[in-house]
Amino acid sequence: MRMWRDDVGLIHRYRRRSDQNFPPGPPSLPLIGNLHQLPLHKAFLQFTKWGQQYGEIVGLHFGPQKVVILNSWRAVKELFDQRGAIYSSRPYIPLVEYVVPGNSHLAFMKYDKTWRRSRSLITSFLKDDELVKLLPIQDAESTQLLWEVLNKPEKYYDHVMRQFCGVILASVYGQRGRSEYTEEFFSIQEEWAGLLDPGAVPPMEVFPWLRYVPSILTPWPGWKKRAASVKDRQRLLYRELFENAKRRAEQGKKEDMFVGRMLKKQEKEGFTDTELIYIAGFLIEAGADTTGNSLLAFILAMAAYPEVQRKAQVEVDSIFTSEKMPRGAEIGSANMPYLQAVFLEVLRWRPGLPLSIPHATTQNDTYGTYFIPAGTTVLMNVWAIHHNPEDYPNPDTFDPSRFLENDFGVADPSSSSQDNTLRRKTYAFGAARRVCAGSSMAEKSLLLSMAKLLWVFNISPKDKGVLDTNIETAFKDSILTGPKEVGIEFELRDESRRDVVAREWEQADAFLSTFE
Repeated sequence: MRMWRDDVGLIHRYRRRSDQNFPPGPPSLPLIGNLHQLPLHKAFLQFTKWGQQYGEIVGLHFGPQKVVILNSWRAVKELFDQRGAIYSSRPYIPLVEYVVPGNSHLAFMKYDKTWRRSRSLITSFLKDDELVKLLPIQDAESTQLLWEVLNKPEKYYDHVMRQFCGVILASVYGQRGRSEYTEEFFSIQEEWAGLLDPGAVPPMEVFPWLRYVPSILTPWPGWKKRAASVKDRQRLLYRELFENAKRRAEQGKKEDMFVGRMLKKQEKEGFTDTELIYIAGFLIEAGADTTGNSLLAFILAMAAYPEVQRKAQVEVDSIFTSEKMPRGAEIGSANMPYLQAVFLEVLRWRPGLPLSIPHATTQNDTYGTYFIPAGTTVLMNVWAIHHNPEDYPNPDTFDPSRFLENDFGVADPSSSSQDNTLRRKTYAFGAARRVCAGSSMAEKSLLLSMAKLLWVFNISPKDKGVLDTNIETAFKDSILTGPKEVGIEFELRDESRRDVVAREWEQADAFLSTFE
């Protein structure tokens, strides 16, 4: 017993030395640290509470692993944006090994040559001059969304998710977004994103032996079966899509699709088929789910805040008559400032990724008086940044006018005047060298779909009820936090628009049929 006490004493003395000037946080227990305080769902809410108590940068211990939570844009600017060279890697996440073969998932790669090579391939596809070529796909898919909602409004949730998956399938694989692919992708993705939510699986990076404990004996029953199922289904889907695209390219069809371009560079760049399969699959994960969840949050906001909807419709109607449907080339922040403000407020109000995928430091660093050692896991709390009441009074209220008053939507823009060039309008797309490469594509798709929905429909709660918009009860428990399905009514604004939608859909269907 005395030896045990002596060991605990040594642990405490070591921790005091190694934690000198580490950022403050809630009291921890020996050996497990703060693991017992980690919620199984929506951990970003608890991290936000700790930020209010301990400050903009919070230090935690998950066993021997040090974790830092960044709860302010200033900390993100200084650490992620200004010191990206040492804050852009990833920690070891054992779950990824259960689902993805080798070091092939771009989101979880360490910051090294392999990641930079894959990232370069993706950014070459998502440059502004290349995105212009994707506008016809975005236009056609958003028109198909209108047609589907017009005919089966009760299935709006599925239609929205299908649309954004369809954009990625056509542009990446040259494949039309049929339901057999989109439904399977989202079924897989829901499980995958749920497993990645902090607290959803055993902390094997802290206690490796937990992987050998039968899951039925843990607070995470069935996690191994879920991971194995995701792995098998994901691999089959991604390989089938890739092989179909490869055959099209060999036949001279849709050679400008992303897979076609990758295949042309494969031998020169040294990519294996497995690497290309998962790079393409990553683009679906990054571009479909997050964008779809954002449009669903927009629909929820329009139904819950009818006065905002009316203002947005007035702006849309000032540019597009009842005989002229919005088009992608005509949608932009310059001519539609209120719609742009609505877009930014959606990302602030209910960000699709409220807690960033973990970063990891590659060398020792300091922030003010705090010491952050190499190997620390660092997370950006997007929710805390965008729900800081000092910046955003009544942060849980959907109020696009914030972004009409200044670019950042904050109450006191002078408080952020110091080097504003490094403050972002939104942190929903991440920050630093890991920032979403497809943010411009996502913005265009969302603005276009938002304008078209407002042009065609009045959006309201089903049976004129009161909608739940609470983040804790109305949104999914997942690393990707989208609205749960609720009853929404889509009322046609006038009959003339029905004819326009039908006419435009015939043209969109003819165009999309070339991807069959």
